Amino acid sequence: MSDKKDRDASGAAKAERALDLAKARYELKRRSRRPYVVVAGRRYELENGAHRKNLGADLRLAWREKYPDDTPPGARVLSAVLDDLQRLAQDVEPDPVAEDGDAGEGTDAHGAGEWAPEDRGIGRVTRLGDCPLPAGYQVPEDYVVTADGILHLAGRWGPSRVSYAWLFPVQIYIDPDGDQWVELTWRDHGKWVSRLVRKSVSKSGRKLVGEVGDAGLPVTDSEARDAEKWLAAAEAANQTVISRHPVARQLGWQADGKTFVTGQEFPWRVEPRYAEQVPALAAHRTEGTLAGWQTTMQGADPHIVVQVGVYAGLAPVLLEVLSLDSFTIDISGKSTRGKTITAMAALSCWADPSDKGDGVFSWQTSVIAAEKRLNLVNGLPVVLDETRLVKDPSIVDTILYGIPKNHGKPRGGGHPNMIPWRTIVISTGEQPAISFTTHQGASARVLSIQQPPFGADGDASRVVADAVKAGLEKNYGTAGPAFVARLKELVNQDGGAVGLRQRHFELTELLRGTTDMSGRRAPLIAVLALAAELARKWKITEFEAPEPAAWLALLAPGDLRDNRPEMALDIVREYIAAHQDKMYNSGDVAPASGWIGHDAEEGPALLPEKLREELKRRGYDLDAVLPGWLETGTLITLDSQRPAHLIPRRTGGRQTKHLIFKREMISSPGGKT
Repeated sequence: MSDKKDRDASGAAKAERALDLAKARYELKRRSRRPYVVVAGRRYELENGAHRKNLGADLRLAWREKYPDDTPPGARVLSAVLDDLQRLAQDVEPDPVAEDGDAGEGTDAHGAGEWAPEDRGIGRVTRLGDCPLPAGYQVPEDYVVTADGILHLAGRWGPSRVSYAWLFPVQIYIDPDGDQWVELTWRDHGKWVSRLVRKSVSKSGRKLVGEVGDAGLPVTDSEARDAEKWLAAAEAANQTVISRHPVARQLGWQADGKTFVTGQEFPWRVEPRYAEQVPALAAHRTEGTLAGWQTTMQGADPHIVVQVGVYAGLAPVLLEVLSLDSFTIDISGKSTRGKTITAMAALSCWADPSDKGDGVFSWQTSVIAAEKRLNLVNGLPVVLDETRLVKDPSIVDTILYGIPKNHGKPRGGGHPNMIPWRTIVISTGEQPAISFTTHQGASARVLSIQQPPFGADGDASRVVADAVKAGLEKNYGTAGPAFVARLKELVNQDGGAVGLRQRHFELTELLRGTTDMSGRRAPLIAVLALAAELARKWKITEFEAPEPAAWLALLAPGDLRDNRPEMALDIVREYIAAHQDKMYNSGDVAPASGWIGHDAEEGPALLPEKLREELKRRGYDLDAVLPGWLETGTLITLDSQRPAHLIPRRTGGRQTKHLIFKREMISSPGGKT
């Protein structure tokens, strides 16, 4: 019993010495009802568990320095000492409030001031010349803005950090579907950084860190929950001062039927649905002047194909007003220059058409990627350049067939699902785009131009084409906005939209041509003709609008051009007639380039790879015309074969698959093959 009393007396004496050491070492302070101590310029909250742990370690170190031969007090004694300090601190005078509303010089372990100023620190921000906060912005209760971030004062263990720099919600954006976005702004190395994030992201701290952490968001995973609560509280406290704006998801016509967005912030902010759309969106901007663009386009005055390129760039604005579906203009041919420059002329009405501008899209793509590019616009053109770059002919087939539907394919699993668009696609390439498609009705949705855009005058054509290209790279993005501004004025007039539709109807009747196919194309050609008339009337273009006869000659060819399988069959007839020396007969010596087939009992049997090469050279795709040949019974088929039209035969002693054309189908009108 005596030993226990001695130990208790020793422990009490050690506690008294520890308390005396603490009172001498620490300055007791109180902010309102919150006791704390200050040592070496640092503040430690006596109600904060982490701070108490640090103080205990500091006391043990101080004990060893003063009593090196005595064992430091244990955790229980140190906790009792800190409890005594907490009670003693309640008796000191509370901290005074500074007149300027700013924090004192002392800082706590979080960097907060010694007290929360009346404005909760927002004055630190609003005093800056580049302050992005709207007038009247308030910091919600239980939060304070410090020199190095945001603190939550009502944390479980006292003040806790929300962010390592200033972070505020400043504006709300609402897209056409009613989904909301919030613009966040934060301070990073003396500059403000802003990002637009979905509400579902701002309400989930970890999602927020994942989405904009790379942009310098001053929040880590450990503060993510506190950050999401801060943003919600700040938005709620500032409902009356945070402005709400519409946000566009596409360029062009918006859901209100009145607004037309030509680029970022013109007039609305644009938040594209997919990251892949950002480069093309950035290309839609203005450079140079409308007068500079008009001077450049004077080089197109004698060249109707280049003029049509300009009209194809302006006409998409009219599609929604006229309730017309999207369609394609295909510019093809063997010329080494002119096709892409004509497509550039179309795009230059709205965007940077140069290679570095990311406005021109390539046929070297996938169906989903192409749909995303189309989805960026609702009333602006899209350029798909160089069909020869396509990875698979079926991609061209699928895209051309889908363009007039004004939306993409239905898909699940988070993939783009029926995403909308409305546009005129300008396609270029040596090979006509419709030669890739197996759909017989494709020609009604594709206007095909096969004339050299700048003529065939050699160096003279090259000089003009190069001059137009150089001018377009310096002047773009002006003609389209000027055109749509005049169109909106017209539509807003009494009877303006009705008058447009009536004129389109009249042009359609003038451009019907003499065939069923030209009649089906007439509404598409008429929208180009209407754009030409309006552009000339409004002095956006300086060349005269083409006459109906010129439109018909250029874009409404006879039905023969539209029957691609029959045209390809003509090439087969010519191929066989011109290469009889390469059709194998028993005993013949093989030519250097190899046999192309032989004359079978049923008709000419051709090696598919040889025929594919010849058709491609002539601008056709074998896979695209095969369905038409099978439909008309041009080829021999055997049910025992898979596929039925590839039949084993021997050419030059080697058995391989052949395409066998029925003799009566391959014969020319004169009865000869």
